[in-house]
Amino acid sequence: MIEYRPKWLVNLTSFLIDNLAVLVTIGYASYVIYRKAVLGSAVTTDDLLTAILAVLGLLAISEIVERYRKLTSIEKSSKNVESLLKSQFADRPSAITFFEKMPSLETYTQNANSIDLCGLTLTSTVNKQFSNIRERLKQGTNVRLLIVDPDSLALEMSSLRSETPDGGVYFRKRIEASLQDMAYLYKSWKESQENSTKNGSLSISLLPYAPSFSILMFNGNQPNGMIIVELYAHKTYMETVVFTLTSQRDGNWYDYFVNQFEVMWKDAKEWKPIQQEPTDKPMQTE
Repeated sequence: MIEYRPKWLVNLTSFLIDNLAVLVTIGYASYVIYRKAVLGSAVTTDDLLTAILAVLGLLAISEIVERYRKLTSIEKSSKNVESLLKSQFADRPSAITFFEKMPSLETYTQNANSIDLCGLTLTSTVNKQFSNIRERLKQGTNVRLLIVDPDSLALEMSSLRSETPDGGVYFRKRIEASLQDMAYLYKSWKESQENSTKNGSLSISLLPYAPSFSILMFNGNQPNGMIIVELYAHKTYMETVVFTLTSQRDGNWYDYFVNQFEVMWKDAKEWKPIQQEPTDKPMQTE
């Protein structure tokens, strides 16, 4: 049967145990003062030295006890943290917590000093972020856009991986829509260059092969860099497989995907729109 003890008694006992050395020191010093001031007992030099040494000894013991208690508390806290970490990461992080939904790009696009986008077609990305990219170019942001070359084997590769028989036709239409948006973006950027010295740079390149993942990179080589990676599926588009990387958190793996973009960029050829371009911004596509 468990014996019940009042909370105040438990707290008092804990206080006395934790501060025993200090209380004894105060008590002994008080006794010496009481003996001289109240009882009027003569205190010899030997008695005074003995009292001083006793008080100093008790203070030293009190300090040692306090340090031991702190070390014990730190050790206990460390073990608790270790146990917690082991319980949370016994094997490895769950894929459910690692992969995520595609985040909104608005905040990243509107505040980035550099924007590097690579994908199969980037149709939805460029179309939806068109206004933000145009404004960032006016503010001095450097933008690089990388999609597959419609005249290369990339379309055939993508079609074979697609779940639809006419995947090649589908991807070609999306690339044409992307290039139309990019042409208008390029024209707008060129016109703003004539009126502003703050204008950023816009580069567009075409990749001769189909990438196995898209890279949406913001402030890539800066301490606050952010990368969104989407893995391309085979024969199904039910779910997107996305994960994010940051420069501060993910170290070498972040650098790996920065390098992957640079490798693909070097393999691509520069693209510039022809002189006759549409004067109106194309309608947004879903």
